[in-house]
Amino acid sequence: MDSIFISSLQELARSRRARIGIGIWNADAELIASLQSATEYADLLLVGEPGCDCPFDFIPAQEPWKELVRLLAAGEIEGAVRGNLPAGRAMRALAEQFDIRVRRLALLELSGWAFLLGPVGIDEGETAADRLELLLGGARFLQSMGVTAKAAVLSGGRMEDRGRCQRVDVSLSEGELIAARAREAGQAASHKGILIERCRDDDIVIAPDGICGNLIFRTLLLLCGAASYGAPVLMDKIFIDSSRARGSFDGPVMLASSMAGMKEKN
Repeated sequence: MDSIFISSLQELARSRRARIGIGIWNADAELIASLQSATEYADLLLVGEPGCDCPFDFIPAQEPWKELVRLLAAGEIEGAVRGNLPAGRAMRALAEQFDIRVRRLALLELSGWAFLLGPVGIDEGETAADRLELLLGGARFLQSMGVTAKAAVLSGGRMEDRGRCQRVDVSLSEGELIAARAREAGQAASHKGILIERCRDDDIVIAPDGICGNLIFRTLLLLCGAASYGAPVLMDKIFIDSSRARGSFDGPVMLASSMAGMKEKN
């Protein structure tokens, strides 16, 4: 995918302006002010702890992570963005409300290259089966957005490194297995070992585990200047996870609103 893909999502979000809920926690004036630019893409409903002073539609809640998820389940909002709510509490509320195992991939753009990266939660992608489901779910998500995806699977070494230690051997074997199972399912996928530099122009990049994925994400976002549009959770409803390290929530709000527009098209 390239920057044209992102531009098309932005245009769809602007035209659709879906009703999107966003969680706020310990919000200060700077955070509230930063949300104004996101109204270019959506009609915002803020959900946060009581006492928040803001110019937006606002619902106070003692446990805003539960209220945000409840609003989504009830159809009172078309999509939700975690905002800066505590990640663990928000993901548990989502899992309990919808009875799902939360799987998410981050949508990033670096120098005109857009791609999904996962797993990005430090406790996700522990098994090869988990990472395979993430890959296939990401491919289905992109298919719904009109993209036939190519996937790259990363592991802990080059193929010629087999035998250096058991951990590397296991990682290489799992990378081969994930790519092979994905191809058996009809998905274009290749195992690229530790050579992340060869993933350029792939649409999905699967890290060896959630810790590695989170490190890659933070390196690209905070050191390399990549743009992040949030991490859509792979489910029927629209829920976009968002990093607390970001300066604004324009990207996740844009993605949520564009996904609402895409649902109408489909």
